[in-house]
Amino acid sequence: MSSKFFIALILLSFACSQHVIEKENLRPDSYVKIGYSKMFGIANFKQYSQLFFLNQSDTIWSIKSNELSEQVKIGVMSSVFAGYLEVLNKQSHLVVLDNVHYYCDSLLLERFKQGHISEVGEEGQINLSQLLKAKPDVLVSSSFSGKDQSLLKRLKQAGIKVVFCDNFKEQNPLARAEWIKLFGFLMNAQSLADSVFKVVETNYQQQIKALNPNHKKPLILTDALYSDVWNVPGGKSYTAKLIQDAQGQYLFEGLNDLFSYPLSFEMVWKKAENCDIWLHVNQYKTKADLLNANKRYALLNVFNRSRIFNNNKRENAFGGNDFWEMGVVRPDLVLKDLIQIFNSSNISEDKLYFYTHVD
Repeated sequence: MSSKFFIALILLSFACSQHVIEKENLRPDSYVKIGYSKMFGIANFKQYSQLFFLNQSDTIWSIKSNELSEQVKIGVMSSVFAGYLEVLNKQSHLVVLDNVHYYCDSLLLERFKQGHISEVGEEGQINLSQLLKAKPDVLVSSSFSGKDQSLLKRLKQAGIKVVFCDNFKEQNPLARAEWIKLFGFLMNAQSLADSVFKVVETNYQQQIKALNPNHKKPLILTDALYSDVWNVPGGKSYTAKLIQDAQGQYLFEGLNDLFSYPLSFEMVWKKAENCDIWLHVNQYKTKADLLNANKRYALLNVFNRSRIFNNNKRENAFGGNDFWEMGVVRPDLVLKDLIQIFNSSNISEDKLYFYTHVD
């Protein structure tokens, strides 16, 4: 055997063994428990953990834990993501957001006033130079930004990692809340994220178990007209699930879809004749506001029963609503409000966290 052939054989053997090792490394030692979400996961390997997303039958691998520093700087392109940072006490790591008017967290707003956080504009209208100047390590966005390949290329060149958070697609309130585990991974706070979610999950489930199964379920109408269209959530939506868990009967539970159906006023009026409670009436705070917008609301029996509640108690001066910031992370608090509304004809508003009585 010639020396050249022997060396070539050794190199080939070494290359094959390396390939085997690399393939073995693709097998995680364990996974972080994800009990409700079907959209993401976290795999634990010997040297690191790695975030991945599930797209139908495809597994899309994303950031590794050893690519994240202890002092990771983060940017968020929606207030929906800010609540996760708040409960993890990681607002000090936030350096970029889309539009400060949408945010309610007082510590976050104070840091913005102090110049620690940059406002870069909403998705589709991002001020790229401002974003690159702030240079977060990680930018959390919806997959809408993934359609802008030019933007993603620039961010990659700048060393900014983009994580797509589509938690709004989750229709189970606990699944949507479970995305705190993704933020725990990004912020090196996995143990805290797991603990927070466990508390939320336990609170949520215990409230459901405590309900009287023989209690008559009130019939619930939601939303209001917007440009002469009444968009109602589907019967398998996030809103419908919350109503069901609070032991209410959703008026449009038979519309078997996840998202909204555009209906006319007449269609809703005919269906809502026997409704007991009306929720989520857009931006309106009083019955007078509703009538000023459209006098036909007076035709609804539920309007005249004065059992109208809106989820805007924790709204800022610009219309930013903490219901979509903290309520996403704490569906147990939302459920608590709804249970009180559904089970009492004369509830004290100071006992409600997110909701107000529209009168």
